Amino acid sequence: MTDVKKEFLRGARCTVPLFIGLVPFALVLGVAANEAGLNAAQGTFFSLSMLAGTAQLAAVQLYGAGASAAIILFTAIVVNLRYSMYSLSLFQILGEKTFLERLLAAFFLSDQSYVITMAERENSDDNPFLPAFFFGSSLAVYTVWVSGIFLGFSLKAIIPAGLSLDFAIPLVFMFFLIPHLKGRDRQFSVLAGVVSSVVLVPRLPLQSGLLASILIGIGSGMAAGAFIRGKESEVEGK
Repeated sequence: MTDVKKEFLRGARCTVPLFIGLVPFALVLGVAANEAGLNAAQGTFFSLSMLAGTAQLAAVQLYGAGASAAIILFTAIVVNLRYSMYSLSLFQILGEKTFLERLLAAFFLSDQSYVITMAERENSDDNPFLPAFFFGSSLAVYTVWVSGIFLGFSLKAIIPAGLSLDFAIPLVFMFFLIPHLKGRDRQFSVLAGVVSSVVLVPRLPLQSGLLASILIGIGSGMAAGAFIRGKESEVEGK
């Protein structure tokens, strides 16, 4: 077995713990799509063509409420703007790949595969097969996600659409996040992001509170890091 194949499979295996949160969310989305009035063909196309849980759920809810196509599209774009920030860090891993490979990476990218890949990069920065690791993780997420949506769509009568099982997703991400909160700047960034999300997400329209919270968290972490480094420089200069 080649090293590329080994890293591809290892990326898929490392993503398995995140399925604890991914599967319930996919099931709920499948039920919600059925409840919103999507038929089997529409549900299939929607599932296969888009991998973005929060945006998909928002789009389904808006569709069921009779919102216009422009509003649905705008909401999905706003919610998914976080992927543009993901791309800045992933470019260091995939920058030398072909355009087609980067295009596939953009399509299969998910929150889960991003977290797993960046955690791997932090622990093994010199791993030359990180792209294969990323694609293995991403394909595993995509397969389980689509399968879960199909299952939820089919089990509409058994699974209540109002059942909020997606609470497991932030819990799983916390499991992976906590070991990496070693610096005070990171801790401040997470604290600012959590507080702002609690305040802004319920109040801002079109899911824009999520994007605002992400930007506040990142900005706060950068500011805290600059402040800490400045203080350290002053101490060293004395």
